[in-house]
Amino acid sequence: MDGILAVTYRCNAKCTMCHTWRHPSENGREITASDLESLPPVVRLNITGGEPFLKEDLGAILAVVKKKAKRVVISTNGFLTRKTLELMRDHRDVGVRISFDGMEETHDRVRGFRNAHRKALETLKGLKELGIRDLGIAVTISDQNAGELVPLFRLAEEYRIELATAVLHNAYYFHKEDNEIADKAMVEDGIRNLLRAYLASSRPKNWFRAYFSHGIIDHIHGAPRALKCTMGTDSFFIDPYGDVRPCNVMDHPFGNIREKSFPEIWTGPEAKEARRKVDVCDRNCWMIGSVGHLMRKQIWKPLLWIGRNKWSVR
Repeated sequence: MDGILAVTYRCNAKCTMCHTWRHPSENGREITASDLESLPPVVRLNITGGEPFLKEDLGAILAVVKKKAKRVVISTNGFLTRKTLELMRDHRDVGVRISFDGMEETHDRVRGFRNAHRKALETLKGLKELGIRDLGIAVTISDQNAGELVPLFRLAEEYRIELATAVLHNAYYFHKEDNEIADKAMVEDGIRNLLRAYLASSRPKNWFRAYFSHGIIDHIHGAPRALKCTMGTDSFFIDPYGDVRPCNVMDHPFGNIREKSFPEIWTGPEAKEARRKVDVCDRNCWMIGSVGHLMRKQIWKPLLWIGRNKWSVR
């Protein structure tokens, strides 16, 4: 099982594609480390927000969830360099993904702050010097940055880290329902250039990222998912108030970890109804949180795609 844990909705960025920062969670009502004691063993747990490093007790939360998960990764905007490095000195076994939504000016514009790119890069360098091995950058693909995907890949290659991709989505979580790709042909060209760079890489993990990114092309054109969503069955989302949902797109809480233990919630009738809703969901999302575990479980599907496309790269 995999999990996504949003520890806060407070955020210090003003991203154009996400308005969570306009709807911060109340600090005093956010979940604490003790609330997470009933979490089950999971393979991967993504700590997200908001901005997780604004969470004052993030270190205590990490101490708990590291006992539950084989792999813990924090998604961050990288703005809080000093705080991030101080905390991560004690948690070098935790992964970090820093958002880079373009190079210099593009990233600053998308994130709503001057010097956002500089701060994120400063944090990246500091984490690299700390010896954080599970380190990468992540981009949310849009019309604004599709032409900069290959330069972002080169940036990741320069630091010998990973580049992960996502694409504009709409969801209650983002407080946005008007995100859309306007110039689909241009964005597809940008993604295909990245696919060629991924497939030309000598690192097999990049070949699988190419497969995932190809799914983004299908998504922006409205094609059905290549892998049927199973959120709520083999993965979950917990929000800053402890509500458990199938994912961070479907606003259907089916229990709260402050009121019941996670096993009680997961095996209860409300969870069964949530899974039924997932089974008929037509949102057609394609995000790594709902796809990555399926790629691993059905590895022959990405392998077949890689086999068909790897050796045709020019």
